[in-house]
Amino acid sequence: MTKITVLDLAGVIYSAGKVFDGLDTGRLATENFLRSGSLEGVTSRSDLALLEDLRDVAQYVIDNAASGAPFTIDANYVRAINAKITRSGALHPGEFRTSDQGIGVNTPEGRHEPEAITETELQRIIDRAQTSDPVETALDVFVETAKAQPFEDGNKRTALFAANSVLIAADTGKLLTIPHDELDDDVARSFIKLMAKAYVHDQHDGVKTMLRDQGLASRRGLRRGP
Repeated sequence: MTKITVLDLAGVIYSAGKVFDGLDTGRLATENFLRSGSLEGVTSRSDLALLEDLRDVAQYVIDNAASGAPFTIDANYVRAINAKITRSGALHPGEFRTSDQGIGVNTPEGRHEPEAITETELQRIIDRAQTSDPVETALDVFVETAKAQPFEDGNKRTALFAANSVLIAADTGKLLTIPHDELDDDVARSFIKLMAKAYVHDQHDGVKTMLRDQGLASRRGLRRGP
């Protein structure tokens, strides 16, 4: 099992913060925060809350998926990931949303407000995502979990870290980041539009292809365990 630290997940943390939540803090300042807790370059309290949450989620994933112990992703684990988002998410972290809350998301393809699901139904989603290829499993876990919107908030962040748990536990040497380009906002916009097509029109192939091509990052250079 490859040894991994929170800093190794800097690209996951930064891309999620940038694309999903409008993180203003730059990549270098993000890495410095993850490395030492430095607040130099952290631009606001909301950015700090977001970075603290993503750091805590990353550590939780490492503690579970990279421990070397047998690991299986399930609905309870995904719920526990969401429960770590305590500063920048819902009032009730880790709690499933209910139909009467009217929680959904506005997308470039229209409003997406799926039926509320239970833990059992989330488990079915995770079970359907399982394949012999951990990369394909991770992609399906991300897209399907984000699309289901199980929780009151933080669903895309939760789905991304759940997907990375699959990649880390299988020791693939890869991490899943969110496509973006500091010099070209169209990259992130294209990703968001493809996610919207998956949400509203059940068109999953486009976003999965973009994630394969631009979201999968190598973990070359990490320390190797004994």
